[in-house]
This record gives sequence, structure tokens and C-alpha cells, in this order.
Amino acid sequence: MKPALIATDLDGTFLGANAVLLQSNLAAARRSVEEGVVFVIATGRPRRWLDALAELRDLDPLAISSNGAAIGRLTRPRPDFLHPIEPERALAFSAALPPELEVSFAVEYEHGWGREPGYPVGHFSGADQVAGLPDLLAAGPVIKVLARTRHADTHAFSPVAVAAAGEILQATFSWHDVCGTVELSAPGVTKGAALARLLEEIDIDPADAVAFGDMHNDLGMLELVGRGYVMADADPCLLGRGFTRIGPNNEGAVGEQILRLLDA
Repeated sequence: MKPALIATDLDGTFLGANAVLLQSNLAAARRSVEEGVVFVIATGRPRRWLDALAELRDLDPLAISSNGAAIGRLTRPRPDFLHPIEPERALAFSAALPPELEVSFAVEYEHGWGREPGYPVGHFSGADQVAGLPDLLAAGPVIKVLARTRHADTHAFSPVAVAAAGEILQATFSWHDVCGTVELSAPGVTKGAALARLLEEIDIDPADAVAFGDMHNDLGMLELVGRGYVMADADPCLLGRGFTRIGPNNEGAVGEQILRLLDA
């Protein structure tokens, strides 16, 4: 049955190698919209990092960005909804981390980002703020916090960060690295929660939706929808959960699966 809504992650999923928008995926997305399917981008990227989707702007898809902290149409200058993090929660999370991990932090604002002096410059474009975490949090509403350690990889650091976050913040990760990086949102803020909100607003049953993803931050939306698809090299945390495994992102597997769904 043709889905009523398609939601897809970007990096490692809808985008190909080097974050390039594949024309085959673009054509599949365009056809889905032409046939009345709601198309949703759901990414850990901030809105300022969605330039790769310039060729999708005429479709004006719904965009869930910063792991669900911002929701709104791709073409609009501002999201319709923002979910900021209370500074005291971020500070409590920082204090709960083992000091031997020497964690450094970066923060995402609505229109920019800031980093501690020890956080690598190369992970983002030029920072608007370079300061300690308390000053970064005081500089403006923060919608995402990134915590990084050089003493553990992502899979080793993630459970430590999840335990430190507890019910204070929502912890996840969207890439694997030898220097572990975990992303923190306000409590309950996930791609899945944001997608659930959109589905309710546009009156679509989650069972009639499909989603594509490859990392831990996609888990909530993959579990929410009627059919979840994961990429060939999906993170181990997504395997063995009943999701359908498809081909590699750099071979346009998402677009191929969308066409199969439309032709079913």
C-alpha cells in the first residue's frame, strides 16, 4: 500500500557519499509529492546546514532538524516550533560525567553555534561564540548540546552519556567516531516525538507512514511508523529490531525503495 507520509534521515540515508543529493533520490521524492504523499526530512543537522537540499525547495517539505528541536517548512526562514534546553539541565549533565573523560562541549543556537576552546573547530563552520559551557549557555537559547571525548569512541561513550543524562536531557548520537560525540536535546525531544506531533497535526495514522534511517537518533521515528527501513551499513543499535534493511545510501537505496512503495 502506498504510504501517506515518508520521513527520511539525511546523512548516511537520503544523501549519498560526501553528503551529495542523488538525482535518483530527488526524482523519487518529487514523484511521491506529486502523488500526494507528505515528504518529511528528519535530521540531526541544524537548519543552517540544509543547503544540500536546495533542489528540494520547490517541494517545500516539512523539516525536522536538530534531532527534533526545530520543526517547520524547509523554505521558511524560521521553524514553527523550537524546543530549547534549560541551561541548568545542561550544566547538571556536565557535572554528572566522569571527569577523566575530559568532555568538551559545543552548543547549537537557532541561527548559529558556539564551542568550548577544547572542542574541535573542524566539526563545524566558524563558531559565533568560543567560551566555557556556562557562558555558551547564557549567550542565547540553546536547542542542542554536543558532548565530545577523545578518551572513548561513540559506542563506548554513549551509554555513559545516557546514564549521565538520565531524565535531565535526551541523549543520542548520529555518527560513529573514535572520539565519541553524543548529542543532547531537551527531555523527550527526538525525531520520533517530532514526527508524532506532525502526524497528529495532519491527521495521518503512524501505521500509514514509513521512515528511513541509519543511526541511533533515527530509532524513535523508525519505531513509530508502520514500516521502518534501515540502510545496509546501519548502526548495530538498529539491527535485530524488525526493520527492513535496504541497500547503501551512496547507491540511492532510499529512492529505489520509495519507487517500490509507490508502485506497490
